[in-house]
Amino acid sequence: MCYAPGTLIETPHGSRAVETLHPGDLVLTADHGAQPILWTRSRYQSLDEGEDEGKPVLIQARALGSGLPEQDLVVSPQHRILVGGGGQLTDYFKTEVFAPAKSLTKLPGIRHMKGKRGVNWVHFACARHEVVLANGCQSESLLLGPMVMDGLGFLERQNLIDIFGAAKTPCAAPNGPPARECLTVGTVRRQLKGQAKMAYHRRARNIQKWDEDAAMERHEAEMLHAAEPVGEARKRRMM
Repeated sequence: MCYAPGTLIETPHGSRAVETLHPGDLVLTADHGAQPILWTRSRYQSLDEGEDEGKPVLIQARALGSGLPEQDLVVSPQHRILVGGGGQLTDYFKTEVFAPAKSLTKLPGIRHMKGKRGVNWVHFACARHEVVLANGCQSESLLLGPMVMDGLGFLERQNLIDIFGAAKTPCAAPNGPPARECLTVGTVRRQLKGQAKMAYHRRARNIQKWDEDAAMERHEAEMLHAAEPVGEARKRRMM
């Protein structure tokens, strides 16, 4: 769950590039106001090999709706984007939830960067999992779940336990719980497919209604014409 360098994170003092943030710096959050960063990490990932699903995800400016993000946003495939709130994909989601970026790649303006050869990812974590602003859109700070912890070396894991404390259960995160419900890739894709199907049927019903209205108007015009006296019809044509 990472950002590419250059991503602008909102702070009490304005937007800052994510790679310039350090422990102790404050970021603005949706739920708890200004919160200090407790941990940051940067790592390079080679992308020469691997499937496209593992490539960075580009969310183009305005792809989420309501003019968001304000500029192109590049995140890791599993990075979560808030949807259903803040004007972000509210046509598809009616409540605020987190969706993995790679689950949204069937939507216009969101895609895997298949030609990318490498990227330097930047993470930052707060005392809690937070909703933050990245390039103007609502996204997440790092949730230190089992997948994240398992990807770290022993010393880094111990350092995080010293900072955040140990997770309460093997499946929990030291800085959990999640700020919003976190949907799986499969759940998001099924919901998007269902919404697209519903939209198709709505359009089909609207077209059918328009056709029926047009047919009724033609029928009424024909009835009026048939009921009109011959002399009156001749006069109207001569006018």
